[in-house]
This record gives sequence, structure tokens and C-alpha cells, in this order.
Amino acid sequence: MTRLVSVVQRWLVPYRYRRTRTVRYAFPAMVLVGAVLGAAVLTSDTTSDIFIESSKDAVRAGEPFSIDILVDAHAPVNAIDIKVALPSEYVEVVGINTGESVITLWTEEPYIENGTAYFRGGTFRKGFVGQHKIASINLVANESGLAEFTVSEVLLLAGDGSGSEISLSDSSTSKDIYIALADGTFPEGARTLEGEVSLMIVTDIDGDGDVSLRDISRFMAAWRDQNTVYDFSGDGKMTFRDFAIILSDSFFK
Repeated sequence: MTRLVSVVQRWLVPYRYRRTRTVRYAFPAMVLVGAVLGAAVLTSDTTSDIFIESSKDAVRAGEPFSIDILVDAHAPVNAIDIKVALPSEYVEVVGINTGESVITLWTEEPYIENGTAYFRGGTFRKGFVGQHKIASINLVANESGLAEFTVSEVLLLAGDGSGSEISLSDSSTSKDIYIALADGTFPEGARTLEGEVSLMIVTDIDGDGDVSLRDISRFMAAWRDQNTVYDFSGDGKMTFRDFAIILSDSFFK
């Protein structure tokens, strides 16, 4: 019996050593991988961004639309102070929606004053990282032209216990919305991105509130006959890009 135990122990010894050796080197390897990945995360980006998105890029006078104010934070943000300049001559503000906001505590409810929207507030704990919505501004277009929305001032503070300022990218933040007349056209001399007359028309050509096969047919007829220019891209020409735009806005969505 003793001899049998001795044989079994000798048979198991190599496996015990291999198991111990595997565990011994696995942990340093995991630490090394973790350190490399951590360094990649820490050095992948050093600035945060704020930007504006719109529900539409072109609207008619009298048509409602909205813009979203968003922050993409590379480090935890727990307090914000953002001002957005609004083109009051082109749009009317009908409300501010904070229902989906990452901000949980407003120092004062967002408000509009002298053509500027003010957003001041923060979050509990250390704050948020990544892309998050601050608020949506609901508007109505009231004048033909180019409505330019610009972030005029922004301050992001870190949730590091000292309230240090978070660095932002150098790129200016603005969003342009084309506003057409009620019939979908721009009057001669309307303000555009280039300061030139724009032929841009919203893709609902027949004005029935829907971009359908009828609009596409009228676009194709105009392309063939060259009697009307439907320039949705704003480059002054009627090209395949405009065809792609009206298709993307059509009922095929």
C-alpha cells in the first residue's frame, strides 16, 4: 500500500509544478497587459468636445425643429456652464427640454436671455465621461435665411475634488440650419454659408408634408429637362449628391 502511494505521488509531482508555474507567471502577464491598455486609454485623448446636433438641416418658415447640446468628455465632468448664441432673427424658442439631460442638479433652470441660452448645473459624485446630452432647445423657424447656432462660452469642471477646469478642443462649435420660405424656396439675396444666393430647396418638393415618389419623380424630370434646379447640397448645382439626399429623405427610409 505504501509503495502504491509513493508511485502515485511521483506521478502527480510534474503536474503540481506545472500548475504552480502557470499561476506564478499569469499574474505578472495580466498586470502588464492591464498597464498597456490603461496607458492607451489615458493617452487616447486629452481634450473634451461640445457640439450641436439638429433634428433637421433644412426647414420651412413656420416649421418646428429642435437642436441638441451635447458634451463628449474625456475626463469625468461634474459641473458645466454653457452659453449658446441663438439666431433670434430667424427662429423663435418655444421651450427647453432637459428630460434626457445628464445634468441632475441645475443651479438655475436653463433659460433664454437676449438671444442666448444658458445652461448651468452639475451631477452627483465624480461626474460623467463620454458623450451625453445637456439639453434640447425646441424652436420654430420664422424667417428665411441661414440660422447659425454657436456655443459662445463653455466651462467644464472636473469631478476631482478641486473643481479643476477640463480642457476643450480648439475647434469652434456651431450648427447651421437653412430656413426656406413656406413654399420651400429661398428668396434672392437670402443669407447663406457663402454669402451668395442659395438655390437650396427642402426635399418635400410638392409641399404635402412627405418626401415621396412624387417628389422623386419631379426631381428626375427637372434633372432631365434642366428647367429647375433642385440643389439640396448647397453647392449651386443639381448633381447625383442631390439625388442621394432626396432618396435618403424619401419614404424608403
